[in-house]
Amino acid sequence: MASREAVQVIVRTRPTSSFAQDGLKIDTEKNCIDVHLSKSKGQAINNQQENWNFKLDRILHNASQEMVFDVAARDIVNNVIEGYNGTILAYGQTGAGKTFTMNGGTQSYQHRGVVPRSLGHLFRSIQSKPEVATVVRLSYIEIYNETYYDLLADSSENRPDLTVRDGPNGSVEVKGLTKLVAESEEAALGHLFTGEANRSIAQHQMNSNSTRSHCIFTVYLESRSRIESSEKVVSAKLNLVDLAGSERVGKTGSSGQTLKEAKYINKSLSFLEQVVIALANKRRDHVPFRQSKLTNLLRDSLGGNCKTRMIANIWAEREQLDETISTLKFALRMMRVANEATVNVQLDPQILVKKYQREIKELKQELAMHDTLANRAGVNYDNYTPEQQTEVRTTVKKYIDGTITNIEVSNLRMIDECFQQFKNIVLDYKVMLEQGRRLSGMGAVAGHASQLESRAHSAASRRQSEVGETIGEGFGVGLAHDQARPNSQMEGIDVTKQARQAAHLQKKEDMEQLRKEIDKPYKSDDDEEEDDGLPSGPKPTEDQALIEYKNGPGKDHQDTFQQNKKELAERKQSLKEVSIKVNKTKKTIDDFNQRIRMIRVQREADQLSSTEDGVQVIDEEEYALIRQLKNAKRQYQVHFQERRVLSDEVGYLKGLIEQSKMNLCNKFLEWYKTKYGEATNEETQQNGDEDVLDDGEKFDKMELEKIMAEDPDSVSFYNARKATTGAKKRTGGAAGKVRRP
Repeated sequence: MASREAVQVIVRTRPTSSFAQDGLKIDTEKNCIDVHLSKSKGQAINNQQENWNFKLDRILHNASQEMVFDVAARDIVNNVIEGYNGTILAYGQTGAGKTFTMNGGTQSYQHRGVVPRSLGHLFRSIQSKPEVATVVRLSYIEIYNETYYDLLADSSENRPDLTVRDGPNGSVEVKGLTKLVAESEEAALGHLFTGEANRSIAQHQMNSNSTRSHCIFTVYLESRSRIESSEKVVSAKLNLVDLAGSERVGKTGSSGQTLKEAKYINKSLSFLEQVVIALANKRRDHVPFRQSKLTNLLRDSLGGNCKTRMIANIWAEREQLDETISTLKFALRMMRVANEATVNVQLDPQILVKKYQREIKELKQELAMHDTLANRAGVNYDNYTPEQQTEVRTTVKKYIDGTITNIEVSNLRMIDECFQQFKNIVLDYKVMLEQGRRLSGMGAVAGHASQLESRAHSAASRRQSEVGETIGEGFGVGLAHDQARPNSQMEGIDVTKQARQAAHLQKKEDMEQLRKEIDKPYKSDDDEEEDDGLPSGPKPTEDQALIEYKNGPGKDHQDTFQQNKKELAERKQSLKEVSIKVNKTKKTIDDFNQRIRMIRVQREADQLSSTEDGVQVIDEEEYALIRQLKNAKRQYQVHFQERRVLSDEVGYLKGLIEQSKMNLCNKFLEWYKTKYGEATNEETQQNGDEDVLDDGEKFDKMELEKIMAEDPDSVSFYNARKATTGAKKRTGGAAGKVRRP
């Protein structure tokens, strides 16, 4: 159902030590901003306005990145998951913090912006709904000097010309734009960081890293249920827009290429304001969307099928009050724009055709079952064969001749065939009469009656395109033997059950083998058979010294290592038990569904054989099965969530084991060096895998351990950032310094 809502505007202030106390007053409780701008003193009369009051939807003053996401973006992302289109755009002057709000600091997980937080929230929500299959695609487009650039396109390929065209239901599509599938949060963040590296950035007096273009990062979702009808597809998209900042050339000191870029930026923002003014005016019939590339691309986000929210960034310093007033005026105009958002539900035509074919087949099987139970054989629900058409024709001729008084009709298809044969007989006799008139005399007509009848029958045969010899008695096609189809179905069920049991036994054996591997001592190359004896030389080997260290100064580290191993084994055992519960509950759900389906098939067969009309009533057995099915589904959700939590704990404990192992090795090397001096190269190589790591690998391990200890959810963010940075170093690219020709 469509819901008409006005665009919400949230104001965010850039933190500054030079806050304009006398010119700017912010009331976060009433969501009001009062601006006072003193008039320029001069001899001429100055009638310029000095005071302004702005009432906004929400004001975030000195707010954190997490608070900005919770207030401005979380509900929009949730609506997108439900099937609504969503748009979040950042607007404001240059240097006000738009790019930091949207993308954040890529070097810090805590300072990540709206876009990476939205991706994380999106994938966590998808993982929490295993009953829904969701495909995530990403695109990243840049508008630089009124030209479209695909930031995710392969630089080695020729980039096609990007053009905007109208999509279904008034949506906007970009022809030739790259859309990459992201299967995880880490992959999505990797695409985001890759696109960020290709953006156009320059430096001027107000911002050392000023974005010189408008960028739109779009997330496309396609969801379909794994439980209900799969032809129903819910599609949605989330536009995350980072607009270039409006600039005053007198403040930025732009010149040359930077000045040219500033002209294009201000021009496109002016056209955006004209579109907003036109949308807010109910008397305007025409909205100038096609005046600029930006407004043409944001057609469905402004006044269309979308839930839109704008984050207005302001710079709360006295020198920037004029730009602050301009930004807040635009924010008030944006609040007058209303969008009408609906859930985007489509039906997949290919899956829909397959569904109809399957339903037709099942209905024919049910009709055949009903006829078998009613002792009605020979009923055909398919197209009649030539032999069956001949049989119906013979029956119709007997009815016309008076040999039989009525025609027994079994279904609607036979009625159609009887009418068709009536028509054919009439046409045949018309042909016979026409040929009879051409003969001379009634005697010739009588002499050739049998010949005309034979010709009429031949004409009917040619018209029907019959092949082969006809027989006197027809035969039924498509009817199964008594209880043949139910037995076939039950055999299929038995085969499926046997396959499930075999798979369950195989999985049980695999889990048992995994348990044995878990129960084995967690032994590295450093761990050897304990030997209390030391070599006769004054300096023991590292293996012998390691045993001494574990039983002496390093006993605490060894105990920590063993405790982590013990907890990991316990978590894995719990994970195994919960997995068995999940599988058992899933099998129970399948059994309930099968039993309910068989009951409904039997009930429909009984109702078809009955002549009474009435409303279908669910009996007590089916009602009890439905209640048990709902309870089983609730148990499945609980067990599945418990399994996911245990799986995360197992991954975390594996990281702790690696961390405690590395800590034990490092402490041992320090102790060995202090007590026995430097180790030789041969001894170092015999110490295990940890001792042959280079400095870079050791640093990566230490960094990963630190990240896991602080926040396990941040691993995807740092892995994506690291992969993107490594790709730039290999290709010799300079991140964040791309300039378009």
